[in-house]
Amino acid sequence: MANSRSSTARKLRVIAALLAAVALGGSVTACGSSATSNDSPREITAVGVGESSGKPDVLTVQLAVQHEAGDVTTALNDASASAQKVIDAAKANGVEDKDIATANVKVDPRYGTDRAIMSYQATQSLTVKVRKVDTASKLLGDLATAGGDATRISSVGFDIENDAALKATARDKAFAEAKTRAEQYAKLSGGKLGEVRTITEGAAPRPTTSRNYTMTPAPSAASAVPIEVGEQSLTVTVTVVWQLS
Repeated sequence: MANSRSSTARKLRVIAALLAAVALGGSVTACGSSATSNDSPREITAVGVGESSGKPDVLTVQLAVQHEAGDVTTALNDASASAQKVIDAAKANGVEDKDIATANVKVDPRYGTDRAIMSYQATQSLTVKVRKVDTASKLLGDLATAGGDATRISSVGFDIENDAALKATARDKAFAEAKTRAEQYAKLSGGKLGEVRTITEGAAPRPTTSRNYTMTPAPSAASAVPIEVGEQSLTVTVTVVWQLS
C-alpha cells in the first residue's frame, strides 16, 4: 500500500515538471517572436523657418527719481514726492494703474574722502507701459518735467504684445518651407511623403527694441521727445517628421 502511494506521488511530480517545462518554453518562444517582428518605419525629418514683421504696439519706459539729503528721511521723502508727480503725469497721459509699477526703492549713504557718511541718496525706480504708442513722445517729455532735475530715464523699449496674427503667418511660412524641403529629399530618395507623424515648434526669442536716454536738466517744461517706432520681426522654427513611403 505504501509502495503504491509512493509511485503515485512520483508520477504526479513528473507530470508537474513536464507542464512547467512546456509553459516556460512557450513564454520564451513568444518573447523571441515579438523581438524579431519590430521593424522601424521609414521617416524623413525637415526643419522650416518662418518670419513675420509688424509694428510694435507697446512702449515700456524705465525711469527713476533721485534725491540727496543730509538724512535718510528727507532724502526718501523728497524721492517719494517726485515719484508721485511722475506717476500723476503718466496717468494724465492716459496710462492705466495696471501699467505703472514700482521697480525698486533704495537709499544709499554717500561717503566723503575720510569714509565718513556725508549724505544719503534715495532712488525710486518706476516702470511705465504705454499702450498708445502715438502718445509716447509727449509722455516722455511730461514725465521728465514732472520729476524735474531728479528724473533719470534709463531706457525705452518697444515690443509687440498682440502678436497672434504675426505668429500664425510665421507658422505658415515655416511649415511650407519644411514641407518643400522634405518633398525634395523624398524625391531624391525615390519615395514620397506620407502622413505627418510629429510637429515640434520652437519660437526664437524676439529682442525688445530699446534706446537709452539721458535727460538734460532744464528749468522749463521738457519738449516732446522724438520717437520712431520702426518694425520688429518674429521668427518661428518648426521640425516636422513625415512617414516616407
